Amino acid sequence: MFLTIATVSSIGSQSSSFFSSLAPSDWIQICGIIASTITSIVAIKISIDTLRQNNKMIEESTRPNIQIYPVYLNSLLYIIIKNFGASEAIIDEVKCSHKFTEAEYCGDINENGFEKLHGAIFCPGYALRCPLVAHSVTNETFQFEVSYHSSEKKYHANFAFNPYSNAPFADTYPSGRNAEKHLEHIANELHDIVKMKL
Repeated sequence: MFLTIATVSSIGSQSSSFFSSLAPSDWIQICGIIASTITSIVAIKISIDTLRQNNKMIEESTRPNIQIYPVYLNSLLYIIIKNFGASEAIIDEVKCSHKFTEAEYCGDINENGFEKLHGAIFCPGYALRCPLVAHSVTNETFQFEVSYHSSEKKYHANFAFNPYSNAPFADTYPSGRNAEKHLEHIANELHDIVKMKL
């Protein structure tokens, strides 16, 4: 016990003697080393954070981006599924909360077209359209859930919208009795095609 206390006391006195023997220039060098070490640690942390942020920005700029939204066009209401990203997306699953009726669905009511999308490849800019009879669409919120992946990462997104609110006014085109009227109708259809690009 006494030996231990004596040893500790000896170490303490040696340390005090060591620090007291340091010249001012030595203290300046020690402070400089400490400051340099702290600066290096901070610089490394900033570099790591910057690298992570850059990787995130690169991933966001090159990732696929599947969006689901409604577009009204010439008495039809289309539910659009489009890849707005910069790389291809492979669809894993698309779910819709709405149960389509025969009056509103332009297809086989016994088949779920969204389930068929499993494994579909959406290249950048590619889109699919689910046509619905606009005046028969129920006034309710549609809930969509989509899962997809790229070659590197998986993604999941949810969408909620009321397609009825996208078709508050009907498009009406007067009947054509001459070539000029028919050309006018063609122009209207071209305008609708432009709207689909919006």
